[in-house]
Amino acid sequence: MPSPTPVELAPDYYLSNFRALLEFVVSRYDGLLSAEERAFFTDFQALAPDSQRLYVRLLSRKGVPSSAGALFRQNKLAYTEIGDLPHAAEQLVAAGLLQRNPELPLAEILPLFTKAELLPRSLSPLPQTIKRPELEQALLEQALDPAGYYAGETVLAVKAAEHFETFKLCFFGNLNQDLTDWVLRDLGLYQYERYPLDRENLPFQSRAQIEQHLRYYDCLMQTDEALDNGPEAIRALAAQLPTTDGEDATLHRRVDRLRLNLARQLERLDALEAADKLYRECMRPPARERRARIAVKRGDIDSGLALCREILAAPLNEAEAVFAESFGHRTAKRAKKLDGWAVPDRYLPPTETVALPPADERVEFISAMWLESAHGSECFYVENTLFNGVLGLYIWDLLFTPVPGAFFNPFQIAPSDFRTPDFYPSRREAFEQRLAELNGETLAARVWQHFETKQGIANPLVAWEALSPALLAHALERISADHWRALFRRLLADISNHRNGLPDLIHFPADGGYELVEVKGPGDRLQQNQQRWLSFFARHGIPHRVLHVEWQQ
Repeated sequence: MPSPTPVELAPDYYLSNFRALLEFVVSRYDGLLSAEERAFFTDFQALAPDSQRLYVRLLSRKGVPSSAGALFRQNKLAYTEIGDLPHAAEQLVAAGLLQRNPELPLAEILPLFTKAELLPRSLSPLPQTIKRPELEQALLEQALDPAGYYAGETVLAVKAAEHFETFKLCFFGNLNQDLTDWVLRDLGLYQYERYPLDRENLPFQSRAQIEQHLRYYDCLMQTDEALDNGPEAIRALAAQLPTTDGEDATLHRRVDRLRLNLARQLERLDALEAADKLYRECMRPPARERRARIAVKRGDIDSGLALCREILAAPLNEAEAVFAESFGHRTAKRAKKLDGWAVPDRYLPPTETVALPPADERVEFISAMWLESAHGSECFYVENTLFNGVLGLYIWDLLFTPVPGAFFNPFQIAPSDFRTPDFYPSRREAFEQRLAELNGETLAARVWQHFETKQGIANPLVAWEALSPALLAHALERISADHWRALFRRLLADISNHRNGLPDLIHFPADGGYELVEVKGPGDRLQQNQQRWLSFFARHGIPHRVLHVEWQQ
C-alpha cells in the first residue's frame, strides 16, 4: 500500500540490503554452500565499505556481456556515495572480485565503445553513416590488436557473479527477483506479513536440490535460442533438463512449464512425434490436451478419444475436463464414433438487454448506476475482488502458515505454491476444517478481525482498495454461508484459474438478497472462464444474470 509520507532512502541503501541477503542465506544454508560460495561471502565481508558499494553497484547493473564477466569502463562510472572509486576498484581487483583489462577477443570489446569512438580507430576511412553492425564487422576484418582498445582506458570485468546467483536462488527461490523487494518495503509501498522461516521448512534441504534448480535456470537462459533454431536444438535442450525425481514440487512445476513450452514449439514446427514424447513427460495440463490434439492430427482418432476419456475419468482441473468433453464430442462426431459421446451441455444464463445513453465512464459503472436508479438499491463494481478478498481475509492465517517449501524469505506476498495445483492439497486438512466451521458468525468474525488488524499488508487475494466496509457489510449480511462455502471451495480447488472471470457487479436489491451481474457492452461476449462461473452459479442456486448494454441512438 502507498506510504502516507515520502520516505528518503540512504544513498547506499542497496548495500545494507545486499549484506542482509548474504547473511540470511549463510545463517540458514551454510551447510549447503560450496567452499567457493562461502569464500565469496568472507571476501566480500572483508572489503572496505566503498569497495562493497562499488561491487554491489556493478553486480546489479547490466554491463557488456563477455566471457570474462560483465564489462564496464571505469571512467564512465560515477557514484556520489563512493568517495574514491579507483581505490575501491583496486581493492576489488586484489580480492579477485574484479578483473582489470581482461584478455578478450576484439568482438567482445567493441560493444564497450560508442560508434563515434570506434570510427577513428579504423585503419581505412569509413563513412559517418555506416551502421553499427557494419562498422564492427569492418574493424574485425582489419584484425586490430584488442589490447590497443585499452589504451587510456581501464575496463573492469565483474567476477564471482555466479556465486551470487546461488545466494539469490536460496533467498528468493528463483533468479527472476532482485533487491527491489527491499526497496518496495523501505519506501513503504509494500507491507509484508510476518511468518516464521524455520530451517525445517526451508525449500532447499540439500545441495543437490540447489544444483538442479541452477541447472533449470541455465536451461531457461538457453530457451529462446533453442526455440529459434529448430527441432534438433529443442530436443538437445530438453535432454539437458534436470531430473525431477524426488519431492521437490517447485522444481517439478518449473521443469514441466519449460517442457510444455519446448513441446509446443515442436508441435508448431510439425515435429509431432518429438512433441508428443515431451508432453508424455509432463505431469500437468495442458499436456494431455496437446497429446489428444496431436493424435487426432496424425489420424489416430482412437488414441485421441482414449486420452479424452482418460481426462474425463480423472481431470486435473476444470478447464481440462471442459476441453475433453468438447474436443472428444467434436472428434467422435467427425469420425462417426459418437457412441458414448453426448453433446456437451451449454448453459444459457438469464439475460437482460437494456439501452442506456452513452457516457465517458466504463460500461460497468454506467450499468451499476442504472441498476441503483431503476431499483432503488445499491450496486458495487467488484469483478474479481469481492469473493477473492473475503476468502483471503477468512483464511489469512492459513495462507501464511509455514508449509515446507512455501516461504523462502521475508518478502513474499504469497507462499511459493500459491498459484499451483499443490496449494490446496498441501493444506487440505486445515482448509477443510475452516470450511466445515464456516457459518454466518464465524465468517463475519474472522473477516472483520483480519480486515481491521491486517489493513494494508500484502495478500495475493486481497485488493484493499476494492473492499470498502459498506461492501463487506452488505456481502456478509446478504450472502448465505452455503453460498460462501461453495464459492470458496471452487476458488481453492484451482486458485490460479478460478480467481478470474467472476461477475462485474454485485447488486443488493432494496427488499433483501443479492444478485451477481455480468455486464457485456456492445459487441462483447462471454469468455470461457466467465461461462464456467455462470454454470457453477446455476448449479448452486447463486442468483445471477447477464446484462447486455446497447447504446441509445
